[in-house]
Amino acid sequence: MMHRCAPLLYALMASVLLAEATAGDPPPQDLLAPRTLRIERIPAAVRVDGRLDEPVWSQLAPAEGFLQSEPDEGAPVSEPTRAYLFYDDEYLYIGFLCYDSEPEKIIVRYDARDARTNSDSVNVFLDPFGDRRNGYYFSVNAANGQFDALVSADGSFDSTWDGIWYSGVHRDEQGWSVEIAIPFRSIRFRTGQPWGLNLSRDIARKNENAAWQFIARFEGRPRPSRAGYLEGIAGVEPGLNLELIPYLAGRWRRGAGNPLDDENRYEGGLDVRWGLLPNLTANLTLNPDFAETEADEINISISRFELFFPEKRAFFNEGSTFFTTPLNLFFTRRVGARLPDGRPQRILLGAKLTGRVGPWTLGLLESRTLRTEFTDPRTREVRVAPAANFFVLRVRRDILANSSIGFLTVNRDQAAGDIGSTQRAHAVDLSIVRGSSILWTTQAAYNQNQTAPEGGLQRAAFRSHFNFDSDELEFRLRYKFVGRAFDVSAIGFEPETDRHQTHAAVEWKPFLDRGGIRQIFLELSHDGNRNTAGAVEDDSHGAELGFEFQNFWFAEVSYEYERVRFFEFTDDFRRLPATRLYATPNVGFFVRTNESRPVLLDYSFQWRRIVQFRENFAGRAQEHNLALTARLLRRIKLQASGRLVREFLDDGTPFQVRRLFLTRLNYQFTPRLRYRILAQVANDRRGQEFNINSVIVYDFTARSNFVLGYNYQRRSPGTPADLGNEFFLKFSYLFQF
Repeated sequence: MMHRCAPLLYALMASVLLAEATAGDPPPQDLLAPRTLRIERIPAAVRVDGRLDEPVWSQLAPAEGFLQSEPDEGAPVSEPTRAYLFYDDEYLYIGFLCYDSEPEKIIVRYDARDARTNSDSVNVFLDPFGDRRNGYYFSVNAANGQFDALVSADGSFDSTWDGIWYSGVHRDEQGWSVEIAIPFRSIRFRTGQPWGLNLSRDIARKNENAAWQFIARFEGRPRPSRAGYLEGIAGVEPGLNLELIPYLAGRWRRGAGNPLDDENRYEGGLDVRWGLLPNLTANLTLNPDFAETEADEINISISRFELFFPEKRAFFNEGSTFFTTPLNLFFTRRVGARLPDGRPQRILLGAKLTGRVGPWTLGLLESRTLRTEFTDPRTREVRVAPAANFFVLRVRRDILANSSIGFLTVNRDQAAGDIGSTQRAHAVDLSIVRGSSILWTTQAAYNQNQTAPEGGLQRAAFRSHFNFDSDELEFRLRYKFVGRAFDVSAIGFEPETDRHQTHAAVEWKPFLDRGGIRQIFLELSHDGNRNTAGAVEDDSHGAELGFEFQNFWFAEVSYEYERVRFFEFTDDFRRLPATRLYATPNVGFFVRTNESRPVLLDYSFQWRRIVQFRENFAGRAQEHNLALTARLLRRIKLQASGRLVREFLDDGTPFQVRRLFLTRLNYQFTPRLRYRILAQVANDRRGQEFNINSVIVYDFTARSNFVLGYNYQRRSPGTPADLGNEFFLKFSYLFQF
């Protein structure tokens, strides 16, 4: 009955919530007005140690007047904060004085570069082109841990960018201070016009965020269009901006499931990065090695479709946002993908060109993989993965204030072989951004694969998404069509084909800050999937009610009613040709503790009816998920999680128990030296899998290091895809010109 009434309920709820949203009090306009800071060129020697004891700092007028986003929007920062800026021929210098009335309570946590530490920190946003569309983000915590990222128009971060810059931190009885030196050769910029600027401070124990240029609570992070202005930078040059990173590596493997995979391998390669134009960068990698890349986490989810595993390899991760579009037409993990025996196909070379030229944004990638023989784990036969060439071109042009139109073409050319295929997809897209509340994206794509028998519309895909977001109301609408013959399985990630998909959701999120509750989140949603013949594949209606408490804990309850079409099953777990719709109601609960505390706990519980696609039965399941993040002695971060799924037949008979346990330990000896281990074990009625991935890393710079590691993978019962024991080392060093 609920699904018949849903449209009326959504319409009624939307009208009520819209009225509430329009009645809310937006931040005063004078808080949003951009501020201006003028910077001077001063030839002064600075030792970047965080002390601000050089004479030049006392000559500068401070940037003050920091205002909170959280927890008290618009209120002055609770602890005095001052920032100072100047520059010389080579560096932009930024100093912070962060006074603290309780300096012993400053949260100091060591972690790897770009890690989220939830500790006291200072942050800098720069838009060196002054176009209010993109920028750089630099953050330093009280342990001198660095985080950097690229920021796009909607405020989203791309933390895969790693710049070369320097920082120092000093703590004393008055609080703490920071010095930052950003080489002009490490960033792309234009002189002779104002840059975008924001400066901010996080006081972790108070869950406080305060910025020099006010940031509204619901925006939550710096947006280029909301930045202040930095005036006065002129007469500096970016330099050659050429980086060479050669590497040497060795691997020793023993005890593999297939004895032919035992090997000793020694190799070398080269990474090149060159800033061709003020905002256009070329990257080249020859015979890349990804030894330091963390292993994938085991996924015990049950799905009819291919499971998604995120990209972690540095070359493909950096600048990946240049190729991101509403449809996932280019998935970098298709380049050098793992073969059925568990090993990746070797990559000979990769080249990228990314950046901006005037109103144009460009992303170009070409990569070549090598012909690779492998042993099929099922048949023990030797098979061949032919060499493949990938070519991707992404072009986007700015229109209006923060909007764009774009084109993407993805091409994989591969000779006939036992695995892989030639595929091509082409697409156009439109993105409309109005202020900080409205986002509308649309993309249409077509593939030219010769293997598909059908043509016309069945080779096409289309996606359109509208999002309205404000202080108290968020509204989302999405439609997606993927034809039966639309196949990007070798170049992208769109596993669900033959689909008309719809999604609608409305969320009310009033900020109360009384009675123990900071904010309420109430969401109603609908999802529908029909195949191109019009038959229901699955649809659902859901409701979620969440509370963020004044102690910054969060709790949520949810209910979802879903119908899923799949095969019918016999009592002995065989699949019949006929299909039916299964009703799968789902009740859930989730709680998370305060993220700024030394110990963070996440717990969720679900009770649901299920269709167990892999085991061919429909029944019930109880699922428990528990995750712990503990920061010990400032330098240790322990993450442990467990997932327990109990499955039952409809008559209550226990069917199986599925378990996944994961432990990740990081020890940060110094800001440059760290140790990481990831251990995983999973089991169900089919057997058990156990993995270890561990490395010791010393970072010379953000992009060069020494790595010593050990990997272990074993299944029970064993398979030829087991990798056994592997030791490896890698040495890479950055030469910057």
